[in-house]
Amino acid sequence: MSDNENTVYILDSYGLIYRAYFALVSHPLTNSRGENISAVSIFFRNLKALLSKYKPGYLAAAFDSRTPTFRHEMYPEYKATRQKTPDDLHAQVPWIEEILCGLKVPVLRVDGFEADDIIATVAKVCREQNRPCRILSGDKDLLQLVNENCKEMQPDKFNGGWVEDGIEEVIAKWGIGPEKILDYLSLVGDAADNVPGVKGVGDKTALKLLGEYGDLDGIYEHAAEIKGALGEKVRADKDNAYFSKKLIALREDVPLEINFDSFRTDDLDYLSAARKLEALEAFSVAKSFFAEAGVTSPSKDAAEKKKSPVKAVQEAEEMPLEVKKNEGDYKPVLKPGDLKSFVDGVLSSSEKTVAFDTETDSLNSLEAHLIGFSLCREKGRAVYVPVVLPDAMFAPETVPLSACISELSRILDCEDATLVMHNGKFDLEVLWANGYASVPKCRIFDTMVAAWLLSPDGTGKSPYSLEYLGETKLGLRGIEFKDIVPKGHTFADVPLEAACPYGAEDADFTWQLWNLFKKQIAENGFEDLFYNMEMKVLPILAQMEKQGIHLDKKSLSDYSTVLAGQIKTMEQKIYTEAGHEFNIASPKQLQVVLFEERNLVPGKKTKTGYSTDNAVLEELIERTT
Repeated sequence: MSDNENTVYILDSYGLIYRAYFALVSHPLTNSRGENISAVSIFFRNLKALLSKYKPGYLAAAFDSRTPTFRHEMYPEYKATRQKTPDDLHAQVPWIEEILCGLKVPVLRVDGFEADDIIATVAKVCREQNRPCRILSGDKDLLQLVNENCKEMQPDKFNGGWVEDGIEEVIAKWGIGPEKILDYLSLVGDAADNVPGVKGVGDKTALKLLGEYGDLDGIYEHAAEIKGALGEKVRADKDNAYFSKKLIALREDVPLEINFDSFRTDDLDYLSAARKLEALEAFSVAKSFFAEAGVTSPSKDAAEKKKSPVKAVQEAEEMPLEVKKNEGDYKPVLKPGDLKSFVDGVLSSSEKTVAFDTETDSLNSLEAHLIGFSLCREKGRAVYVPVVLPDAMFAPETVPLSACISELSRILDCEDATLVMHNGKFDLEVLWANGYASVPKCRIFDTMVAAWLLSPDGTGKSPYSLEYLGETKLGLRGIEFKDIVPKGHTFADVPLEAACPYGAEDADFTWQLWNLFKKQIAENGFEDLFYNMEMKVLPILAQMEKQGIHLDKKSLSDYSTVLAGQIKTMEQKIYTEAGHEFNIASPKQLQVVLFEERNLVPGKKTKTGYSTDNAVLEELIERTT
């Protein structure tokens, strides 16, 4: 039996439902009855992805109590500051529960207890039986359950899917192990749940205290030794700290009969779930469940008729694509005649459209050297034109930069042509820095701007990057920059055999995104906004960045003189107050003046003595004024 077949997966259902709802809160998915189905669609999309990828042997869904919990009895203000759950989110919870039951996934709920307590109880049984456990949640409170056999799986905001957090990952992200998460939360509190914590203690301070004293008990055993305002705060809020710990601690003794045989996934009823999803008109998700059941959706045609174009596009955007490694027919262009022939083909075609991407030796577009560029006018096929190659003595001959700019100018200066770019402002500025001297007359289509316009609430580190959109919109995983450019080097150091597929692939992805986004822009009625506003403004913004902003050096110099005079006056006041001159910028000399000569009470201590950072100085001001 594989690990996954023996592993218990448990869903923090409400947490995942909330996350799903708010992911599309600004442009929700709705059915023909006007009902919001965002949470339903994304929740079951993610669940289907989990089932397909991880193939869990055991699965259950934990839900919160319908009645007040023991925490409300302990503390009536518990979660009192939370805003009321939106009605259209609240309405989706019983639908999700009904679909889970139809799928034959056990729904675990016990009055008086939260889902977190149910999860903790299941995790405890798993630990006792030495059975692997995976908690599907984004809740930091549940990190206290992480141990050798239990991990938390969080939705991956950057790439979709799930990210596993074990002991090492918790330490890397939080700076403490799972065994200290409860004490950490007891110190910082939780504004969302109205848990008080210790007033004035934030993340960094809590981590510092735990690092120095070990745990909450250790902190309060040495509370008298903690100096300054921090010590006063810690000592004053001891009751709140321990009360918060009692509130946040998860119960492992929920009166719940746990029969793992009922968690088995051997007999999931995908057909029942698919029919319920279809009844709610979550057609794309339903289709994946019908496929798992080996059935074609009986009302596929009706479904397509019911969906408006906008909703169809939105729903399709939210469905995960199976990502595969990209493969393309990419070739280098090394002769001026071949480049001219390619440009001739673009300008003689009916659409006169080409995707274009630059490769440079710097991210500073106004100073970067053009190392090469790529052109694409057909899905899966593109060319890369190197301008600079490493080992020039032995490298093949390339098209001269002047000839490259001349041929590209034929497209840029053609009013009937369309140049498709991803982050076009960067590419235009690179061209200007390398010899192109005009303002483009061609039409411009920027796929990065289009992606933002179609989904302005993109989240994560790089939601509009070409790599991310390639995976999420095209289902293609491309070559990563770090895989071909060694650390400390630039693209100018990349040999042709690696530069060609990397560069040409970028143009290919850009071309494919153009084909996708131009239709969605039309279907969403964004054509006037995109073509007549965004794309007209783009070259103007690029010109503004190229031109720069004039600075009046004389005025700045005059103001610098004024500031220098004010600083000198303040220094003299400090020297007079201290009774002698010293180096104010020296922490060591400042320590002597403040804590030895003037006998002020020092704050935190560092390896070189007492700290004189801004926080300490501000604290001294509060105590002495």
